[in-house]
Amino acid sequence: MATKQLFQILLKNRDGIKQGITKVQDIVTEYLSTTGSRGLSESERFTINKEFSELAPSNVVNDVFGDFQGLQDDAADAATAYGKTLKAGDSTTTPGTDKVSEQMGTKLRGDETFGELMAMKETDQGLGSLFPKGETDSIFNQKNSNRAEVAAFMKAMREAGIKNEDVMSVVKDKTNFKRQPAYEFDSNRPKEVVDLAEGKRAATTLARAADMGADTKIKQELLGTLDEDIATNSPRFFQEEYMGYDSMGNLLENITTTVNNGIYDDLIEQGVPEDKVSSIFRYIASVRDNKKYDPKAVLRKIADDVEMEDIKYDTTFWDNYIDEILTRIQKPEPRFAAGGLV
Repeated sequence: MATKQLFQILLKNRDGIKQGITKVQDIVTEYLSTTGSRGLSESERFTINKEFSELAPSNVVNDVFGDFQGLQDDAADAATAYGKTLKAGDSTTTPGTDKVSEQMGTKLRGDETFGELMAMKETDQGLGSLFPKGETDSIFNQKNSNRAEVAAFMKAMREAGIKNEDVMSVVKDKTNFKRQPAYEFDSNRPKEVVDLAEGKRAATTLARAADMGADTKIKQELLGTLDEDIATNSPRFFQEEYMGYDSMGNLLENITTTVNNGIYDDLIEQGVPEDKVSSIFRYIASVRDNKKYDPKAVLRKIADDVEMEDIKYDTTFWDNYIDEILTRIQKPEPRFAAGGLV
């Protein structure tokens, strides 16, 4: 867990970070020199990198792989650099070093900084191992090219409002590699390049969820069902077939029920006590029948009652979900109706 001193240093330097004046190295140096520590914990590294990723200008930091693409050192690199300025300690084995050496798969000196240990760890884990830097900064280096392509994709996902953990998951799970034949003038073996096609499809789904405010599993599953209906059916399905229901009234009543039940289940998943949720919705049920053909009115009632109980719950998705359906079930206005033409 990041320490109180680190949070205080970050808070004090927040304006400097926003203006691009304060660098990662400045924070790391102040923190390590203040605490006397020789390195950063994993949570401390994450906290520093996250602060710069969210606050620093884009021309100063482009948080992609945790090393900011060379624009400046990330927290681990900065800690390593700081450690090298200190006098090297006794290189003999320290307590526990042999056990750590066994876990790391390599012999340790005993005075490694956290940054050095993380570099060893990321040989087998993390995005850094999937997309390592090339030996040079040349854009013609295939490793650098792969890295830059993935970096641009990750940046685009973040700008689309996709959550960071989802960004990382898409890159790790959906990025493939394909072999590219070497050109005649290239004596090297065929190169391995990234294929982001599947990742882009996954990112499109996530961006749609972000646009709609689908921030829970229940909302995302419901959005997926709606999007499948949109993709596989013609306008007739919405405007004349009432999405499979007998009448427009039945469809509206179903939307109201879906919203009601979806929010109920979401609150339970959120950890709100079931007896409290049941109490809220028992009261809502007493007035819902009078508004069952007006899903927007029912949503407003639910939102008001949930707020009255001091429960934090975002209903943005449900507003968007209802609007999406209501827009699609409306028939377009006839053209030239006054003249008898449609």
